[in-house]
Amino acid sequence: MPGPFEIDRSPPSAELLEVAKQELRETPEVRAAAIEELRKLLKASDLNFPDDEEFLLIYLRPTKFYPESALKLMRNVAEFNKTYKDLLHNLMPVDVKPVFVDHGLINIFTNRDHKGRRLMVVHMGEKWNTKEVIEDQIFRALYTIQKLAVLEPATQINGAVVIYDFKGMGMGHVKAMSTSGAKRLLTFIQEACPLRMKAVHFVNEPMIFNMVWSLFKPFVKEKLNKRMFFHGEKMAKLHEHVPKEYLPSNYGGTLPALDYGGKEWYPVAEQFNEFITKWNTCGFK
Repeated sequence: MPGPFEIDRSPPSAELLEVAKQELRETPEVRAAAIEELRKLLKASDLNFPDDEEFLLIYLRPTKFYPESALKLMRNVAEFNKTYKDLLHNLMPVDVKPVFVDHGLINIFTNRDHKGRRLMVVHMGEKWNTKEVIEDQIFRALYTIQKLAVLEPATQINGAVVIYDFKGMGMGHVKAMSTSGAKRLLTFIQEACPLRMKAVHFVNEPMIFNMVWSLFKPFVKEKLNKRMFFHGEKMAKLHEHVPKEYLPSNYGGTLPALDYGGKEWYPVAEQFNEFITKWNTCGFK
């Protein structure tokens, strides 16, 4: 078993493979045929992506093993990387280290939820010092986490859940967000991220959150909109989606309060610099 601050790269269990079969059409035969077909499609395309099995599965699982859909997702990623080249070109964990280590704005829970999904919290209120960290840096950190999450077969299959915590949000935070930043984040989540985003929960939103939501709402598509939930301070509403047995006391759960964060997770990112360098080659030929 991997430790609490480790990427779980263990092969899918029989139980997990059954989930993959039911939800993603994954069987040994379908998997082998899809990998072969995607390799052919890639070779004939203008895209430059690694074509080893591990890498192709990152794109085939979220697209339910339809090779054409996986290729389209790859193209979306290439387009996104091209559009935001100034922010993302050759982005390595060391480039976002302050966001993790010094500010602790993003935390990944050491436990999964009742459906085996990865849980992550992003602090957009009192923990965010907008004079020291701009929204671009937060996005770069989120993009880096995605590169690590896709390495986990369990996360590829079960997906991820994100909690946005707005506790202590003030006008300074609202002013630090932009329409262009909102569009970038939502384009990434909805079109250029090979992760199954199963739910996004907003908690501790103050009244001024409406101003923030007005930035994001125009870019939210129907599929994601159905997976977005607003709870305010009512953690019982969050528990309807993620039972409290899987949440820390910070969110009304029965697990101990969070006593770890990005500082503990950051060294994990550096262990995978080789894979991230490989990921950074993805794009157009």
